[in-house]
Amino acid sequence: MSKRITPRSAVGVGLSTLVTIMVAVLLTTFSVLALVSARADLRLSDKATDSAEHYYAADGEAEQWLADMEAFVRNNRGHLEWGDSAALSALADKLSAAGYKATVDNSGNVHLTETFAIDERRDLIVEIALDTVGETDILRWQTTPKR
Repeated sequence: MSKRITPRSAVGVGLSTLVTIMVAVLLTTFSVLALVSARADLRLSDKATDSAEHYYAADGEAEQWLADMEAFVRNNRGHLEWGDSAALSALADKLSAAGYKATVDNSGNVHLTETFAIDERRDLIVEIALDTVGETDILRWQTTPKR
């Protein structure tokens, strides 16, 4: 006698094939999502690295500017008496002639300001004060958006 195929066994094979296809589709979908996420993370980390490199390059320029300015002051102050506002004004004039943006405020301090480009969107602004006793004070060392 011949064996009859019951509909139940045919449904079992079809169901297992359907489950296998669904698992394959889900695994493919999740792997594509993981790849897209990894690429986005790579782009973000590249931007962060570039941003840090540009900031520290500008920061290095600012540190060099500060060292050059302090050396210039040491070499050009002559017989400057630090409490003498006329001598500080003369020092500010010498600094301005050398290309520094120097001004004298009401309290007799010499203020120097310089802007260093970090990238196309940000600047590093440095503001220094030479006070009446010869100390260099950093008033501002700040990253700002370009205007």
